[in-house]
Amino acid sequence: MNKIKTSKSEMKDNYYIISSGYCSMQYLLRYESPVAYSSGVYGWSCDYYDINGVVISTGYSPINSKNTNASYELIKKYELKASKIENDYTTDYKVRQKKIKRLLLKLIQESKEV
Repeated sequence: MNKIKTSKSEMKDNYYIISSGYCSMQYLLRYESPVAYSSGVYGWSCDYYDINGVVISTGYSPINSKNTNASYELIKKYELKASKIENDYTTDYKVRQKKIKRLLLKLIQESKEV
């Protein structure tokens, strides 16, 4: 699927948002596809992933979190768990994919508990 170009202000106005830096959620988002992106004067700024109505903004210049409390520490905790799952090659690919998706959903749920 192709991602569409959108503005940061449009995304801020319409969604719950979790913000993360470039590659800080590479394992958690490994099996997801971005739905949109934003760019600025220096080029690409961030990608947006829509996960059950919550937007995850990740990139060099992601938009700030809104109505969530997804701290760096919380994201890092879940990313570490996802990394261990993804690198466990004794587990089937589809099983790893499902486990990581569940972790991502848990992160979203925990971050919405404002």
